[in-house]
Amino acid sequence: MGKGNVVSVAKGLAERILAPVNQERAFYFYAGIGEPTGDSAKSLRELVERAKGVPLKSLEFHLGRGDFENWVYMLGDPELVKALVKLRGSGASGEKLRGELVRVVQTRVRQLQRSLTR
Repeated sequence: MGKGNVVSVAKGLAERILAPVNQERAFYFYAGIGEPTGDSAKSLRELVERAKGVPLKSLEFHLGRGDFENWVYMLGDPELVKALVKLRGSGASGEKLRGELVRVVQTRVRQLQRSLTR
């Protein structure tokens, strides 16, 4: 999702993707099966903020299972799903994974926000 790869998004779609979801549809972070961290995110913006502080084990767990992709797909953003699939395939782990996840989602949030101002 580099600058040369920006996909234009209709304003209404961008609004829906960025809008917070209800508690039932929130993303819940786990460190493993049956190991909730107590953190959750109701929007892409919250996902970025939580990703900065949750245990690395949680990020690795969710990325490996495709959980971030599934949640973003539910939000309706196939472009971000593609970027997350690519991240999962990169084999990134630890702080590199955290940094890349935050960068990828933040970049997409900025692109969506720009769609709102057109």
